[in-house]
Amino acid sequence: MRVMELQKNVKHGELPFFQKDVHNFFSRIQRENLDNDAVDLLEYCKSAKNENPSFQFDFTVDSENRLENIFWSLAHCFDLYQEYGDSTGFDTTYRVNSYDMPIGIFIGIDNHGRTILFGCALLRNETIATFCWLMKTFVTLIGKSPKTIITDQDPWMTQAISREMSFTKHAFCIWHITSKFSSWFTSLLRYQYSHLCAAFYRLYKLDNVEDFEREWPLLVSTFNLQENKHVRGLYEIKKSWVPAYLRDHFLDGMTTMGRCESINCFVKRFTTSRSCLTQLIKQVDLAVEDIGQTQLRHTMLDTYRG
Repeated sequence: MRVMELQKNVKHGELPFFQKDVHNFFSRIQRENLDNDAVDLLEYCKSAKNENPSFQFDFTVDSENRLENIFWSLAHCFDLYQEYGDSTGFDTTYRVNSYDMPIGIFIGIDNHGRTILFGCALLRNETIATFCWLMKTFVTLIGKSPKTIITDQDPWMTQAISREMSFTKHAFCIWHITSKFSSWFTSLLRYQYSHLCAAFYRLYKLDNVEDFEREWPLLVSTFNLQENKHVRGLYEIKKSWVPAYLRDHFLDGMTTMGRCESINCFVKRFTTSRSCLTQLIKQVDLAVEDIGQTQLRHTMLDTYRG
């Protein structure tokens, strides 16, 4: 409030205001900060592109010429994608805290089983138009569509992938699915909830479709979930998350629980900060550089052992 008093040149405690005034004031300050950050971010990307043409980026602006969305891929990520991008994960779980903007992360797994980055995006929102722009931009700048892409179950994202990556198999991450179980089933099943989780994981690991189709109705009836909308919904999309149905598609282990958790840890490394947008790119670059140094050490060890 003192900031507003100084701005309007009134004595302390004499500022007539309403809650809406305070909200509008801080919204305006946030927009101004975002505009300034956006200019710095674009200048940084242009400079990075001039220094290394392999650095890729593209962006959109709104009707007021303000930054809406931006995608970027660090210089060496193109080569990584050509080698390891057949199975690509995409995640929008996290946000840039300063502006509550979703950050989209395209990731993969290298031949040592470590998470690697293909590209990042900052998004104004999570609409179908935004996701369509992002998927199209990713394919254009990175050179090709992945054979398989693993995401959460966002319906707008699903439609965008279907439109812009029509030859890509779209699979759903089991970690995102099971992370909802607590809100879906805890109050409903109470003490039986842990038993449901254990039974579900056993079913998830079944090797063939016949076993899954035999065991699924048994699980549903055991916990009296025949009319549960979440259970029915999971069965309807079974071909997008059940490993037995995905055997003919290259997933590179990206749908396992452990892999999904490690990916989330990777993303957290540079999305929990309240720093400016340009600093975010630098944090991503440092995280990728650290991974690259680790990969180099392992490559040298492999060469030595060979």
